[in-house]
Amino acid sequence: MEHVNTTPDCKYDKMSIPKMNPKTPPSRKFSVSDLVDPTKPWILTDGGPSLGFFDFVPQHLREGPWSATATMALFSLMYSLTIILLGANMLHTPAKSSILDKFALANDAYLPYTPSWYYHSVVFFWMVYVAYMVYTESMLSSIAWVSFTLWSWSIITIRHGLCALAPFVPQVRVVAEILRLPVLLSASVTFGVWNFVLMPAICFVFIKDSKRRWNFIKFATGFRLTQLHVFNIFFAVMNGAWAQPRRPLHLGDLDAVFVYMSIYMMWYYFVLDRLGIHLYPIFSPRVPWVIFSWLLVVGLCIYGYQWWGRILSPSKYS
Repeated sequence: MEHVNTTPDCKYDKMSIPKMNPKTPPSRKFSVSDLVDPTKPWILTDGGPSLGFFDFVPQHLREGPWSATATMALFSLMYSLTIILLGANMLHTPAKSSILDKFALANDAYLPYTPSWYYHSVVFFWMVYVAYMVYTESMLSSIAWVSFTLWSWSIITIRHGLCALAPFVPQVRVVAEILRLPVLLSASVTFGVWNFVLMPAICFVFIKDSKRRWNFIKFATGFRLTQLHVFNIFFAVMNGAWAQPRRPLHLGDLDAVFVYMSIYMMWYYFVLDRLGIHLYPIFSPRVPWVIFSWLLVVGLCIYGYQWWGRILSPSKYS
């Protein structure tokens, strides 16, 4: 999500950086090399680059060691999913062929100047415009791209652009096909988790003050976040399930989702967590119940793969 400041002692306008309370400890100097320096503490900043934005998150979710139960569960889950996918790929990929072969479509699959092509061309520029608004008008500017929401928005935008280019630049077609299910599922997860889990949790569990709650609701229902959290699913469905070419899903699509989600998970836990950036409190590794949040995402991905697979099955559009 694009984050809103809910700290009462931070005053800012739309384009300014918040002025912190003098009691806020100064930030410890930080460099990128600290992320791979084993002599550095896990939390690399005091006050951090987050500048108090996440003070609304309970302290036990922001500070302290990771839960041993959560840590073991995380590595067990990732190991199990990796083994299962590797085994499934070995069983279902014919000898002397590559999983990438399944992403190759016929040369006439992507046609120019069709309704799908015009849709991709127009919406690509609209999504770039929204991203530009986030960059220029959001207080966080480029920092907003640390969030899963902006990662998802970016790959949806990229796939629209690739589909518009595909009739003229055949080399981009495989990339567009690899991104099909990550686009659909990342938008589904963003839409579902934000609107029905995370936003209600922030409003009614983490934010106690009614004025701050109302300010957050106004922010969350503004133009930019409505585009990022509501219209995102519309653009993803139009791009990945309606527009031509359509194709049935296969195991390679699930591989692509696993790689995409794993990369963001490592980014969130091994970079953002160390910088004091806690965008999604329900995914804090410091409490055992985070296991249920992980299982929710895994379940959404598996169900989404099956659901979108039915939508994209040949019988649905033959």
